[in-house]
Amino acid sequence: MRQLLEATLTQVVQSEIRQVVLPQFNGVYVTDCTRLVWGDSGLKMAVRCEIQRGRLRANLMPLTQHDQRAALLEEPLPRGALHLGDLGFFNLQRFRTWNADGVYWLTRYKIGTCLFSLDGQPIDLKSLLVGDDPIRLTVRVGKGRLALTAHLHAAPLSDEALSKRQARLKDDARRKQRPLSQRQLDLMGWTLYLTNIPDLTFEQAHTLARTRWQIELLFKLWKSHAQILTSRSADPQRQMCEGYGKLIGVIVAHWMLLVAGWQQDRLSALDALHILRHSVGLIHRAFTYFSVWAEVFADLREDLAPSPRRARRGKTPLTFQLWYDFEVSYA
Repeated sequence: MRQLLEATLTQVVQSEIRQVVLPQFNGVYVTDCTRLVWGDSGLKMAVRCEIQRGRLRANLMPLTQHDQRAALLEEPLPRGALHLGDLGFFNLQRFRTWNADGVYWLTRYKIGTCLFSLDGQPIDLKSLLVGDDPIRLTVRVGKGRLALTAHLHAAPLSDEALSKRQARLKDDARRKQRPLSQRQLDLMGWTLYLTNIPDLTFEQAHTLARTRWQIELLFKLWKSHAQILTSRSADPQRQMCEGYGKLIGVIVAHWMLLVAGWQQDRLSALDALHILRHSVGLIHRAFTYFSVWAEVFADLREDLAPSPRRARRGKTPLTFQLWYDFEVSYA
């Protein structure tokens, strides 16, 4: 079953239609890792999702292997693409390579990373981050051969957001049995991003950073709704085989939705999956009679087509609304 899953992961399927998601970039790539554990056994899965066309790339690795060693990180990105990743993928050497290749990147600032002014003077973030206004500064990041030029964006948190962050960091420190450092305490009230994209405002940088959560939603879809980690069996081997099978199923379902013309600004991934489930009987028949596939996709396109554009929300905008606003302000 693992070999079958690995064979599935070598296939690349993408939508023929480039979705209207941040068209300023030649692809929007989000990379992250997720843990897949069944009983005492499990593995880690590194996933790279291209948001505009829905293409997925993934590879399996041991649970103990660091995210930075994921094989798919070595795959080159096209010039003009944007990469988004969490702090587990913060790597100055990789950022330097992307700068040279014309690839855009944005990441949260990693506490402890040395920052310098363009004339080489060290920057004290504690003294820099004062007041209530966003800060934008072109800086040198890192030392020696790893040093590179980037743009620092910073803005203070609201009181509500600060309270949530304090609770989360304290909970993390409790679980890791490691107290918060003085640097963490000094920077706790600010959100900081580093990027090589020129002429961004903090709001635009924050919109791009929020886009990274699309891959977290994908993992939630797999684990919470497709229940790839759930089994009624007490046999760990059977649990793992069922998990591999379910994972193959959700990946194939993702491919089918892309081919059928699913647009995420019109229908959420969960709602699209519910529509696909209505065709399970016909899909099962198509695996025996290949001529039925044409009927499967015709029906699926017909079911997806009437979906209206998703309604806008005023108080807490959906991510696709922020994409539209980004396009207008950055055009």
